Amino acid sequence: MKDFFKNLKQNKKGSMFLFVMIFGFIGFMTITIGMTSYTIFESKAAKQVYRKDLAFHVAEAGIDYYRWHLMSSPEDYYDGQGSGSTGPYVHDYYDKDGNVVGTFSLEIEAPPEGTYVVAVRSTGWSLENPASKRTVEAYFGYESFSDSAYVVNSDITFSSTSFVHGKVFSNGCIEFNGTSDSWVDSAKGENQCSGGNDGVYGSGSPIEFWRYGLPARSFAGIGDNFDDLEDMANQPEGTNLGSSYRWHIKFKNNGTYDLFRVTNYSSTRYDISAENHYGNYALPENGVIYSRRDLWVEGVVKGRVTVVADNYSDIYIPGNLTYNEKYSDDVLGLLAYDSILIPYTVPNNMEINAALLSKGGSIGRNNYSSVGGSYNIQDSLNIFGAQIRYAGGGFKWVNQYGTIVSGFINTVYTYDGNLLYKPPVGIPVVPEYKLISWHELN
Repeated sequence: MKDFFKNLKQNKKGSMFLFVMIFGFIGFMTITIGMTSYTIFESKAAKQVYRKDLAFHVAEAGIDYYRWHLMSSPEDYYDGQGSGSTGPYVHDYYDKDGNVVGTFSLEIEAPPEGTYVVAVRSTGWSLENPASKRTVEAYFGYESFSDSAYVVNSDITFSSTSFVHGKVFSNGCIEFNGTSDSWVDSAKGENQCSGGNDGVYGSGSPIEFWRYGLPARSFAGIGDNFDDLEDMANQPEGTNLGSSYRWHIKFKNNGTYDLFRVTNYSSTRYDISAENHYGNYALPENGVIYSRRDLWVEGVVKGRVTVVADNYSDIYIPGNLTYNEKYSDDVLGLLAYDSILIPYTVPNNMEINAALLSKGGSIGRNNYSSVGGSYNIQDSLNIFGAQIRYAGGGFKWVNQYGTIVSGFINTVYTYDGNLLYKPPVGIPVVPEYKLISWHELN
């Protein structure tokens, strides 16, 4: 009996050992299989991520390729296939060893005539997994010459009641007595201005924003595109008012304008005394209204339009000239061969929304102190846009005692950021493509 229990005890120990071995092996295999499965899963996931990343890099390469293409062929929006081509344009993507590892497909949106913003969409995929695609969209454009609230070729003065929101640049000296929230830059250097002053001087602030001795900007080509604008006006999509009459344009907030033939006006105050209504018209499709005589322009602009007064003519702004909506696609350009002037009889608080360009004259308001009257001195002028002027000029006249004797007491100049890459037709641009924006499409 004693031997029986002894053998039973030994058998139990053996069974327990066998039990531990079996279930230990099962546990080991379970863990091993699990780890192997996890490793395989991670490997597949890593490959999937790699392929998606590769597709993204291939799409990026497509954007880089077309940016290079635009640098060498600035007006080719068809990938060298000719203007009749519609795309998409497909290219292989190679690794450093010359092996094809992916493909990108380009869709290119050409800019409207007279504008320079190009949209490029690049879809990329890897050779191993063509179903996994990534798309990147980028916009390239020429920067406008009107990258500042003021770009001036001559000397200019800002009074103590002038406020500038945006950059100021002059090839001449700047006497700055106002307030600015951005750079005030002059091409004149140290001690090159009146009284031995530096390129920027005065009682204004903050002086930390004043810079001088910067490279000059060339005005040599400003206005050389007026002939091109005339050609655009002669197209069915444009409007050419000719050279026989002076015209008064009143923009309306429904995307049209009323046109009046001016029959009599003051040659010193530039106030209209007689005119005849000629009709109401939609804004031209290509955005160009051209004339070889003086023009008066006011109203509310809805849309994109450029008004050109060529042949030594002037543009007068007799009333408020505003956008239907600021910071939108409402953009106006006023381009005068000579000057852009504000007449005598205008609103007490006046607003102008536009890019103003004077090819050979000035932008401002004449000194009416000798005329006097209730319109001689007005309260305020707000200009939202930009000014490009060859000569001087200004909107207020100050005597030797610092007293305003004519013009607007308070002047506020605010730069419209829309003008940097989407200026109205005819505003000069710097012919070098810059990346405006970049993002991945879902």
